[in-house]
Order: sequence, then structure tokens, then C-alpha cells
Amino acid sequence: MPATLPLDLERYPIDDLDGERTRALIADCRSQLERTGLCLLPGFLGPDAVARSVAELEPRVEGAFRKERAIVAMNESEIDSSLPLDDPVRTAHRHSMRTIAYDLIDEGSPIRALYEWEGMTGFLSEVLGYRVYRCADPLIALMISAMLPGGEQGWHFDDNEFVVSLLLQRPVVGGEFEYAPMIRSEQDPANDRIRDVFQGVGDDVRVAPLEPGTLALFRGTRSLHRVSPVVEGPTRLIALLSFDRHPGMVFPAKAQLNNTGRTTHG
Repeated sequence: MPATLPLDLERYPIDDLDGERTRALIADCRSQLERTGLCLLPGFLGPDAVARSVAELEPRVEGAFRKERAIVAMNESEIDSSLPLDDPVRTAHRHSMRTIAYDLIDEGSPIRALYEWEGMTGFLSEVLGYRVYRCADPLIALMISAMLPGGEQGWHFDDNEFVVSLLLQRPVVGGEFEYAPMIRSEQDPANDRIRDVFQGVGDDVRVAPLEPGTLALFRGTRSLHRVSPVVEGPTRLIALLSFDRHPGMVFPAKAQLNNTGRTTHG
């Protein structure tokens, strides 16, 4: 394991995947994912590494790429075509944040060391039950999402199988990760429950107890989720770590442009 990666291996001994305690940890992670689609590992990255990461990244937020758009929570192909155009299910939700691309993160950063450590891919492969690889994308394989006061990520479902993130800094007010676990299935689009979430009624929504240093593994294809508007700083900083079933995966030019304002494609 790299010397610059101060993980709490006593708490999370993922450098020994065959160890009894690690097998128990993997089983617990799988159980969390099965129950709610969300696995949380608090204190995964130590406080010193978190503080160093924040000190490195926060000065870069002001000049970072601004990502501003309104997005419908699900793909058009997933929406019942008989629903009227003003149905809440068709509502577009605001996404407002700044992003720091992979190639702008210092090579000596603890976040890079964590992402580039083979122990991470091995551990995630065990939890997910299939082999995963780091993405090869030079811009968004690893990315920092930053939300200043007024920033938010509106309600949505994910297209990808899973998302791995690590919270580095949380605001005093707002910026909570809210989710409605396993709200829909292939058999049930759950339109009524989705409407209730958008209108602030019902009891599906939970708030994840995310603290700086927490690693989160989330399956968001069935769980509606958002980051609530940041009301009072400091800046919400979270690292997004991308993995894929296939080695060498690079995101399309459109995804690179949408997330960083740049592309490495010709």
C-alpha cells in the first residue's frame, strides 16, 4: 500500500482480502447494498489525509469548471408516454456545481493514491461480486465535485451500475445526500412514489449520515436521490471515483465536455 495512503487498516483491513475480518466486512457491505442500495464506510480515509485533500482542492474551486443544467430525473425512454407534459415526473431538476478534473489533482494527493491503489479495485470487486477496473479516462476517471452555497444536484436516477464517492468536506447547512432507497423496479416505475418525493410528501426519503472521510458505494439506478441545496458553507467537496467492468474504459466526448468543459477525443 502506498505510504501516502493513511487508511485505517485496523478498522478496514482491505489489504488482506482473505482475512476473516475482511470477509466479514465484505459481507456487511453486500448486505447494506442489498437492503438500501447504499454502503457507507465512515472514517475510511483518515482525518489527516482528508485535511490535506481539502487544503489542496479548496483554492481551486473558484476557477473550476461550472456545471449548470436542468435534468429530468429519468431518461425519456423510461417515462410513461401517456403522462401529461406538466406531470411532476417530467419535472427538470437543477444541477449546479463546479468540477475539478483528474489531471488537475496533484499526483501526490491522498485521493489519487487511494484511487490508483490496486487494493481498491480488489476490494470493490469482492463487494460487487464481479471484477472491476479503474477507468482510463484522463479527465473524469477521478473527479472532484464542489458545491458552493447555492449549489445542488437535483433529483435523479443513475444510468451506471454503481457510484463510488468519498466525502472530503461538508457544509454547515444543506448539501445533504438524500435518497429514496429501492423506490422503483423493472416491473414497477413507481410514478406515484416519485411524485410524492418531488412534492415533499410521503416517507420514502432518507438522509445519509455522511461525514468527511466516508467512502460510499451507491447503486442509484433504482434509488431516487439528490444533494440538497447548500445553504451555508464551507464548500461541499466530494471525490467521485469511476470503475468499470472492462479495462481501459474512456468516457465519450460528450460526457467529458459536460463534466469538465474539455475533451481528449479528437
